[in-house]
Amino acid sequence: MPPRETRVIVVAAEDDLTADLVASRLGPDAFVRLDPGRLRETVTAGGRFAAATWATTIDDGRRAVTVGPTTSVYWRKPTRPESHPDADERWRADENTTALLGLFRAHPVLWINDPLVVDASEHKPTQLACAARCGLRVPDTLFTCDPDTARTFVTDHHDKVVVKALTQRHTTLIPTTRLRACDDLDAIASTVHYLQALVEDRLFDARVTVVGDRVFAASIATDGALDWRTVPAADCRHAAITPPADVERACVEHVRELGLVYAALDFVVTADGWTYLETNCAGEFGWIEALTGLPISAEIARVLTDDTTEVATTRYPEPKRARM
Repeated sequence: MPPRETRVIVVAAEDDLTADLVASRLGPDAFVRLDPGRLRETVTAGGRFAAATWATTIDDGRRAVTVGPTTSVYWRKPTRPESHPDADERWRADENTTALLGLFRAHPVLWINDPLVVDASEHKPTQLACAARCGLRVPDTLFTCDPDTARTFVTDHHDKVVVKALTQRHTTLIPTTRLRACDDLDAIASTVHYLQALVEDRLFDARVTVVGDRVFAASIATDGALDWRTVPAADCRHAAITPPADVERACVEHVRELGLVYAALDFVVTADGWTYLETNCAGEFGWIEALTGLPISAEIARVLTDDTTEVATTRYPEPKRARM
């Protein structure tokens, strides 16, 4: 029996539980899934360029995709080629990842999200400037490797400053940390540090997940933690909320301006309003969906299928409106 033709491609590591969640909403025959970092022999992939046109197909034996304008690609987090201990396997994974990304980008597909666009959008200076253009409130921010400049910034903000890590790729989690003028700021020399004015008197943190033109927001309350990522999810209080309309509009505009379809934005909410912190271009959402019932995976599946296939849905409670 020839493989069933479908039009959704899920690119993710085999143990990616977030990709599993979206796949469960798509239905078993609605997509082809592959991991270019560990491409299995059961999947055939390739493209031919002839008559000034690329013809690309992906086939897993049961389902096949002929890549074209109606194709959707959910590119999550495939296995990183450098994670292989064997040099030949690293090379093979790099070749497969590069080839498939190039083939998909040669076609006018729908991306959630194009990984090259994600790479460009991950830079915090880009995010902060974009957020401000879209009307979101952004804290005073400094990038510097000069201790004296850092001391002046901290002093100007009356010791109410935090320092953040820009990347987590080569270390364990580095949490957001309070910084004061009495700290050893000489240690800043030789490494550009990311300093930001502390947002005081928070009511709660908020994670706003944008999928296309829809917004799903959740409050995350702790007992005074500066960085909720340091607190086990079970010890945080999560609730579905509705942000102010102007914040919702700005979030959608921000994600669209970055060239993304999906992103997760972090905010601090105080009695004075919502303050934007950062955008997670490939941010996780599984725990938010599990704890709040927000139908994020169903909406991703709906966008991927463009309402042409049935998407599994569940009834969810009405969200609580956030206090302003």
